[in-house]
Amino acid sequence: MFNEHTLQGIIRDTLQVIAHLMEDKLVTEIMVIGSGRVFVERKGIIERTDIEILENDRRLALTAVAKHSGGTSSGIDIREGTESAVISTSVGGLRFAGAIKGVDSSGTTLTIRKHLEPEERPDLDQLIAWGMLSHGLAEKLVELIIYKRMNCVFAGPTSGGKTTLANAILMRLPAHERIGLIEDAREMALKVEHKNCYLASPQTGLTAKVLVKQAMRERYDRLILSETRGDDTFDLLRALSSGHNGSVTTLHASSAMGALSTLELLFQMSLPPGVQMSPAAAQGYITSCINLIVFCSRPYERQPDGTEKSSRRVSEVAIVKGVKDGAYQLEYIFPKPDHE
Repeated sequence: MFNEHTLQGIIRDTLQVIAHLMEDKLVTEIMVIGSGRVFVERKGIIERTDIEILENDRRLALTAVAKHSGGTSSGIDIREGTESAVISTSVGGLRFAGAIKGVDSSGTTLTIRKHLEPEERPDLDQLIAWGMLSHGLAEKLVELIIYKRMNCVFAGPTSGGKTTLANAILMRLPAHERIGLIEDAREMALKVEHKNCYLASPQTGLTAKVLVKQAMRERYDRLILSETRGDDTFDLLRALSSGHNGSVTTLHASSAMGALSTLELLFQMSLPPGVQMSPAAAQGYITSCINLIVFCSRPYERQPDGTEKSSRRVSEVAIVKGVKDGAYQLEYIFPKPDHE
């Protein structure tokens, strides 16, 4: 197992050609396609650069990251002679995802997402200034999550601003609360002092599922799970139904309604062996645990110069009212229904 200092040295050496992009605070994502060509996202605009990274350097960097993480996201270890494998892990404030040549026949692919330092993470005032949401909607979310203690799912696409918005709202947490935070990458920057920040480490067996169970044994006012992906969903919902009101998680989905459907699927997939639950029972349980859905999107908008720029937006906010005849019932508070 590589230690992080050694790993960062390997990354620095093999990816020296993009070192300046890693240090550029305006660059949020570095994307290398199978040919080796580098693209970047800067201020919401994806740009093609003139940089190419050699196949061997991409492979060395990705293999080092995979060894550091103890394997790959699909459970395949990268060994000498391996022709194809995929990885997703975080190292030193950078989130790596990629595939060794063979998955994409044209070459090894690599995506690096840069996480801001805790003191650089945007607060609600900054998100309002950037146009992600209005002042009124921001204060409404603070009221519902922080003061009315609704359990909330922040849903949206990859890089849609789910965690950014959740973190900004959670900056308003009262100082007296005790928080249990579970992440697989250091993305949240909670300002409360009384918190435990657990980092999942699948290579050592400390999965999010295990950490959720551990958090259930401790005295927390709220639980914050950076993302629910699968086998931790049953335990997450069990924790939310046990009195940790005002808890938060994130989820990949294409709408507020879609978030509940996705959560239902993940919940059914994560049931303990031998346990079965009817769709109606699962839906009823989910709606008893989740009170609020905030859906973030990242639409592209054409700029005066002809470029396409993506901007993070809060597109839907809905209170979960229950389920009727197999359909989830949502009360949309943003955007307002047409009849109001």
